[in-house]
Amino acid sequence: MEARQIGGNGSGRKGVEGSDHVEIKENEEVLKKIIATHPLYEVLIQSHISCLKVGLIEAGEFDATSDAWKKLVNSKSKATPSPNTSELDHFMEAYCMALSKLQEAIEEPTKETNAFIRATYLQLKELNELN
Repeated sequence: MEARQIGGNGSGRKGVEGSDHVEIKENEEVLKKIIATHPLYEVLIQSHISCLKVGLIEAGEFDATSDAWKKLVNSKSKATPSPNTSELDHFMEAYCMALSKLQEAIEEPTKETNAFIRATYLQLKELNELN
C-alpha cells in the first residue's frame, strides 16, 4: 500500500497537484515573457556574455557605462510603467550592475597576468638579443 502512494505523486493527494503544477508552469511562462520583454533584458544578456568572454582576444566587451547601456536605461523610463514592474526594474538594474562589477573583478587579474607575461617576454627577448 505504501508503494502505491510513492508511485503516485508521493503525497497521497490525487488531481490537486496536477492542476497546481500547470498553474505554476503558466505563471513561470508569463514571468519569462515579462523578463524577456524588459528594456534592460538585452543589456543583461550582453553583460552576461561579456563576463563569459573575459580573457578572449578581441571579445568585443560590453561596458555597462557605455552609450548602449545609457540608451536602454533611458528607454526604460519611456516605457509604460506597470505597478508590478518597479521591483523587476530594480532587479534588472542591480543584476546588470553586479555582472559589470563581476566582469571588472575577473578582468583585473587577467590584465595583471597579461602585463606580467608581456614584461617577461620582453626581458627574455632582450636577453636573447644580447647573446
